[in-house]
Parts: sequence; structure tokens; C-alpha cells
Amino acid sequence: MRRFLPVLSITIAAFFAYSTALAKDITERSLTVRAARLVEVFALLGAFVTVAMIVAALVSTSTFRIVFAHRMRELALLRAVGASRARLARGLITEGALTGLLASVTGVALAAGAGQLVPLAGLVAPGFPLTPALVVVFGSFVLTTLAVLAPAWSAAKVSPLEALRTSAVQDAKSRIGRPRWVLGLLMAAGAVALLVNVAIDGLATEQRLSGMTEDLLLRTTISGGLAFGALITLGPVLISPVLRLIGLPLRRSTVASLAVSGVGGAPRRAASVTAVVALGVSLVIATLTGANTLQGLGKAEMASACPADLEIVGPVDAGALRAAGLTDVLPYRRTEITINGTLTMRATDLDMTKLRDLADFRVDSGALGDMGPRKIILSTSTASRLGLTAGSRAEVNGVQMTVAATLFGGVPLGSALLHSSDVEGEPVGVLANGAEERVPAGLEVESLADHRLAQEDWFTSLVAIAVGLLFLTVLIAVVGVGSTTALSVLERTRESGLLRAIGLTRGELGRMVTTEACLYGVVGAVIGLAVGIPYAWLAIISLGIEWPLQVPVVPVGVVVLALAALTAGAGLLPARRAARVSPVAALHSIQ
Repeated sequence: MRRFLPVLSITIAAFFAYSTALAKDITERSLTVRAARLVEVFALLGAFVTVAMIVAALVSTSTFRIVFAHRMRELALLRAVGASRARLARGLITEGALTGLLASVTGVALAAGAGQLVPLAGLVAPGFPLTPALVVVFGSFVLTTLAVLAPAWSAAKVSPLEALRTSAVQDAKSRIGRPRWVLGLLMAAGAVALLVNVAIDGLATEQRLSGMTEDLLLRTTISGGLAFGALITLGPVLISPVLRLIGLPLRRSTVASLAVSGVGGAPRRAASVTAVVALGVSLVIATLTGANTLQGLGKAEMASACPADLEIVGPVDAGALRAAGLTDVLPYRRTEITINGTLTMRATDLDMTKLRDLADFRVDSGALGDMGPRKIILSTSTASRLGLTAGSRAEVNGVQMTVAATLFGGVPLGSALLHSSDVEGEPVGVLANGAEERVPAGLEVESLADHRLAQEDWFTSLVAIAVGLLFLTVLIAVVGVGSTTALSVLERTRESGLLRAIGLTRGELGRMVTTEACLYGVVGAVIGLAVGIPYAWLAIISLGIEWPLQVPVVPVGVVVLALAALTAGAGLLPARRAARVSPVAALHSIQ
């Protein structure tokens, strides 16, 4: 069972990595026309799979450390009969490397088998891309080997006499050395410095418009990496304050208080597993927050590009369209304008207040109701380029006008809106809502509704894929919680027996272990929230997206509750095992 847990985490990651390669192969075989459009998707999938592999390696490191700690008596005997530290370390590293090889081959085989079920969905079955398979196997093997290095060397350094001594719980020290303090504080300071730097540069219009997006995104990524590194380095000393904060509502319950003490009794172990959970949660929360923000911007952009169901171009009788059953018929005129003698763009006299999807737009400054003669409405990006805001004066085709409002996401059918009294000529088109079949024959019509629906479906699918892949990292982290709880139960058999002997029932002991597992998830979720939302904001700034950050409170709450439930579920089997041990047998156990 102990060896199976790191195998499971690496197998899941390898399965998903090779599944991505198979999905790309399926696309090239059966969706050739749309393959070019999916290039970005598979690049994104590759990034998420890389994160999943790293999380699996971290889970494996934590599990190997606990497994080796549980085998201290065996390792001590090997040292006592003549095994050197180097030889013992080589044996443990070889064991971990073979675990990674077995797990990666199993994951690739399962993915290849699952790929043969694709024809049931009406798609062409994939082949067997050999190069990706070898890359996944080799990459998993290397990651697992790296993951086992530190636990193996640490276990091999323990002297026979020290290892033969009985210790109720391993990793009970919360103190860290001075070099680790210095390293952790330096990484934390670097993360904060880059965070502030990105915020300052990203919020400066001139920086955002001068091609700084990639640079800002790189700095954001580095800052996130430093923050996570600081979390791992300083974790043992941070876990106790976080536990005290979370444990305040649990003080009235004896079982819950014991669970808090159980988690806090092994701070290094708790810090290791909660760091992995926090990474998965922060990625999911950041993705949900970013997706919710982009969805708001996307709706505004789609409402701007497709403000109605239909666009009918050319001289059209609006009365005839209404008689045919179309609604919200809005004729518009178009003209070309030059603002302040520098920027030329298209403008219309469309009355936005009569649009059906007006709620999808978001005013940055001013108000749509302020529109009138000699006034203009601009998008936020255009206004920023010109240094304008609501109330500013601008020269439009030689005429002084006032900016009535600026809009996030753009204005409909062009780059600017003018009042009807400031546009000359006849209507060049009509917007209307209704079925395309109702349009009289002979008119040029474009179905904007179909285009908008396709774009919304595409975005929804992309977000669903991203969240699904990121939730895989959470699933791997939950496996780590299960392994940590299971091995903690084995180490604390005597403690469990003592608790039973002084009156704790089997049910209460089981609830204590389950609560411990749940606490790992809750602590990780709290840290993940603290990290994920700020970095989602940084990512929005780095991408130059002019839209306010929108945190999806309900989905975030669902993620936190689901994580608490999953981690509590991961503790059910260890809880049953702890509850089944009799007090007499537990007190006689040498753990």
C-alpha cells in the first residue's frame, strides 16, 4: 500500500500527459479543418500537464519521505550489518526510480487503451505516437528520481542507534535552520518585489501600450514561482499560525482539538502536503477568477461585435422588417472620423440604449445617458491611447466634442459612437432581432447570433478543459493527503491505543483522523486563496486586459467545499484502520 501511493500520483499525471498527445493526434486525424484553431489549446494543455507532473513529483517526495521514515528500523538494521550510507541511499533512489518507471509505463498504457474507446464518440481512433510516449515515460522517470533524492539521502544519514529509538511521530520539528530562513525570506521578498513591480508597470498605460505584455507575464510567472518556493521553504514555521487561526472555531470540540494537534504535531509533513494542495487550489482559483473576468470582457466584446441577432446591410425599409416579424429594428449610419488630428477610425450613430444586450456592456467613466449632440462615446482602450476620459474635450473632424462615456470592451459596430445629429447621410444598415428566415428575400443579411454563440461555446469549452486539467492537480494532491494520513495513522498506533484506553470511542477516533485529513485540505485552500486571487489579478494586468477583476464567489466557495470533502474522504480508509485497532494491541505495538 505504501509503495502504491506514489505510483498512483505519477500514473495519473502520466495518463493525462499522454492523453493530451492522443487528443492532438485525434484532432489532426478527424478535425483537420479546425486543427489550426486548436494550437493554442494544446499549448495550454501542455502547460497544465507540466504543472500536474510537478505536483505529482511533490506528492511523491512527501510520500517517499514518510515511507522511509516508517522503515527506520529496517534501515537501521541494514546499517548495523554493514551497509554504508551511500549504498543505502543508492538502494532507496533505485527503488524510487523503478517506481516512477512502473507508474509512467502504466499511465501511458492506460491512456493508449482509453484512446481506443474514442470511436464510440464518433471520432477517428488515435494511433500510438511513439515519441510522446517515450517523452512521458522518460520525463516521469526523471521526475520521480529527483523526487526521491532528498528523502533517500535523509533516511540514509540516520545512525543505527538513533533510528532504533522509538519515536511516536516523525517530522515533529517545526524549527528550520538559518540558511533555510534566509532562503525563504529572500524568495518571499523577491516575490513581493516582482508583484509590486508588475502592478505598477501594468497599471501604467504607456507601459501596457508599448509591448510589455510578455515581459510582465514572465515577471508574474517568476513571482509566483518564488512565492511557492517561499511557501515550501518556510512552511514548517507557517503551519502552526495558520492552524491556530483555522482551529479557533474547533476549540469547543474535543475530537476537533485533537485533530488540530495531530496535524500540528508533524509541521514538516503538514507543510509539505498542504503546499501541494495550495498549489492546486491557487491554480484552480486563479483560472476561475481569470476566466470569470475574461468572460465579462468577452460578453462586452461580443455585444460590441454582435449587438443583435441579425445585421442587414444596405438601404432597408425598417417598417417592412418590423412587419415581417423582426424586433428591435435599429437603423444606423456610418462615417469616418479623425480625433485630435492623429487617430482615424469608423464611427456610427447607433443608439446603444435601445440594444437588447445593454447589460453586457460596462461603463468605465461617464454615463450612456449623457449622450447628446456634439458628444462622443469611446472604448476605454481608444480613450487611453488618446489620453481622454469622460468629460474631456476632443477635436473630431475639426469640431470640438465632449467625451460622454468610455466603455470597457469596445463600442458596437466601430470604434466610436456619435449622436445622430452629428452624422450625415442615409442609413447604411439595420440591426434586428429575430429569425433569419423572416428577412425578406434579396437583402444581404449576416447572422450575428450564430457567430456569437460559436464564440461563447468555444470559450466555455476552453475554460472547462483548463479547470478540468487543473483539478487533476488537486486530485493528485488529495492522493498525497490520503498517503500522509494513512502513514500518520501507522506511526501513531500507540497514540491511538492510548486515546482508546482513556475513553475515546471508535467513532470519535475515526472522526478525529477524518478531521485531520480535512484540515490538510482546508489549510491548503486558505493558502491557495491567498495566493491565487492576487496572481489572477496580476495575470489580467500582464495581459493588458482592461476589465475589472471579477472573483466568482460561488464557484470559489464550491471549490473550497469540494476540496474539504475530498480530503476528508481521503481520510476515511485510514480512519477505519485506526478505529479497528484494539487498545491492547495498539499499546503493545512498537511504532
